[in-house]
Amino acid sequence: MKFVFYACETRKIAAIRYRVNSFARLLEAEGHRCIVCVPAPVFLREKLYESSGRPGKFVYLLLVLIVRLFQLPHAFFADAVFFRGPLFPYGPPVLEWFITLINRRTIVDLDDAIWEPPAYVKSPFLRFMNFGWSAFMAKRCRHAVAGNALIRDYMEAHGCPALVIPTCIDMTLHSQKSYNNRVDRKIILGWTGLSDNLGYLDSIRPVLESLAERYPLELFVASGKEYAPRSPLSIRNEVWTLEREIDFLQEADIGLMPLEDTPRARGKCAFKALQYMGVGTPVVLSPVGMNSEVVRPGVTGYLAHTPDEWERALETLIRDAAKRESLGRAARSFVEEHYSIDAWFPAFRALLLEVARKEKS
Repeated sequence: MKFVFYACETRKIAAIRYRVNSFARLLEAEGHRCIVCVPAPVFLREKLYESSGRPGKFVYLLLVLIVRLFQLPHAFFADAVFFRGPLFPYGPPVLEWFITLINRRTIVDLDDAIWEPPAYVKSPFLRFMNFGWSAFMAKRCRHAVAGNALIRDYMEAHGCPALVIPTCIDMTLHSQKSYNNRVDRKIILGWTGLSDNLGYLDSIRPVLESLAERYPLELFVASGKEYAPRSPLSIRNEVWTLEREIDFLQEADIGLMPLEDTPRARGKCAFKALQYMGVGTPVVLSPVGMNSEVVRPGVTGYLAHTPDEWERALETLIRDAAKRESLGRAARSFVEEHYSIDAWFPAFRALLLEVARKEKS
């Protein structure tokens, strides 16, 4: 069968690599033909959209629009079409409307509550984003794939049946880390993610500063921009790159994922936590949304809501290297069983084949 995947972003974005490319690779290994349509190469987005100011962004978006027009014909003879987010980031979903008009065998995929405004983005372009895209696609598509139960419930409330498939971990890529249990070194607290989400770190910064007065700590941030508050905390920033993705996850002694309890945050799929856990790094998370599902407190990590809970959980792991290793190894086994690509591929394949065959019968 021929499957067409319209990816909303470049390979640099985790959702494309782990919700599209990983499954497409396994489908191709079984003999299916998969066409993955990305808006642009990674280097072009980095050069024009991320580094060149508004003129560069305008040129990039114009090129994306042209590329999308050339990608439309792929949908004509596809056995199923998979939308991994919007085809164009701004304005009404005209391209999606056209595709669903010519091919009814369509699936929409969401791993974030994109009907809610993002927490820390203040771009003037924000007012041009279509926050009604999810509801529109729920009415046009035959089925939805949802990264968590909250997204599933939203899509089903808008008339689209949905199957929960989390953003899964490739266990061959996320290899088991080795542990440095020396006591005479700094403990590395890791955070990695989009720069739009750096603001979440501010919610636990007082806790980290307090702990740094008693223990040798370093906050290691891998993102697209620096996290540089005025703080006595030792902070090391590195620009996130795809080539060093796993290194960043393995280098941390403890992975952090603080969130605020907002509608947008409740829709997140705990993916960065799962990535840390997948390489054997123990985590401390805010119990918001799916975060509460991926950690067994005291076994694979800790959940912390209040500053006191964050401080107790982090101090436990900072002081006890053996505890860090035992939780990290248990976390990796848990991810392999419940959140790996191999564990969820059969469900993904079954849904794709069901949608492909239903309209033909």
